Amino acid sequence: MRTMITAGLRLSLCLILLAAVAMTPLAAQSSRTPTTDRLFLGFAKDATLANQQWWEGQLEITSHDDLDTVVANLVFALRPIDRFEFGGKVGFGDSDLPTPFNDLEGTGATDLELWGKYALGSLEDGSDLAVGVTVTVPTGDDSAGLGRDSFDIGAFFTSRKAMNGFDLVGHVGANFHGDGRILGVDLDGKVSAELGVGFIFPMSETISLVAEGQLETEQYKNAGDIGDTDTRILGGVDWKLGANGMFRGALALGLTDGAPDTQLILGYAARF
Repeated sequence: MRTMITAGLRLSLCLILLAAVAMTPLAAQSSRTPTTDRLFLGFAKDATLANQQWWEGQLEITSHDDLDTVVANLVFALRPIDRFEFGGKVGFGDSDLPTPFNDLEGTGATDLELWGKYALGSLEDGSDLAVGVTVTVPTGDDSAGLGRDSFDIGAFFTSRKAMNGFDLVGHVGANFHGDGRILGVDLDGKVSAELGVGFIFPMSETISLVAEGQLETEQYKNAGDIGDTDTRILGGVDWKLGANGMFRGALALGLTDGAPDTQLILGYAARF
C-alpha cells in the first residue's frame, strides 16, 4: 500500500511539472491579482491577507518512513479588521504503521494550528510586509502518530513582491517547541529556525502554478528522525472555479530525515 501511494505521489509531481512546461507561454496573458493565490506549506506565513474569509477543505496524504497518514483538514483565514488576519488548521485522520506496531495505529484528531498576522504595509518597491505569530495546541492523538502532545509558539516575518510574471514570497521565523510525545517516544523540545521561499506564476485567468521550498531546523533533542531538520520542496496548482471557488493541488517531497518522504495536498477553497 505504501509503495503504491509513493508511486502515485511521484507521478502526480511529474504531471504538475509537465503542466507547468505546457502552460508557460500563457504567463504573459495573466491578470490575476496576488490575493487570489497563496502558498501551500507557507499558507499562514504568506504576506497576503484573506480578502474577508477563506475556507478550505483538504485531503492530505503523507508518507514518512514507516508512518503513513491520511487526514481531512479544515483551513480557514478571517480578516476581521483591515490589516489583521486570524486563521487556523485542524484535521481528523487515520495512521498506518508496519508490523509489529499495528496496535498503535488509529483514527483521531490532529493538532490545532492557529495564527495571527498583521500587515505592516508596502515598501517603495511594492513589497508587502507582514509579521505574525503561530500557536500549535496539542489536540492530536499522539499515541496514533497524529499529534505530538507539544504546545508550540512561533513568530515570523514575511514579504511578498510582484515581479515580472510571478510573485515572490519569502518568510523567516523562530519556533519554540515544548516537550511532547509521539508513538510512545518522549520529545525534548527546543527552539528551531525556519526559512521559506515561494514563487507564484499566474498562467491564465484561471490557472496559477506554485513552487515552494521550506526548511526548519531540528525541533526536538535526541529524538532521531522525529523532529529532525525538515526540508521540503513543493509544486502545486491553483485552478479558479467561478467567482469564489478554487481547486488547489500540490505535491511536496522531503529532502531531509525530519521531513515527510511525500506529501500530497488536494483541496477546495471558497473565498469571500
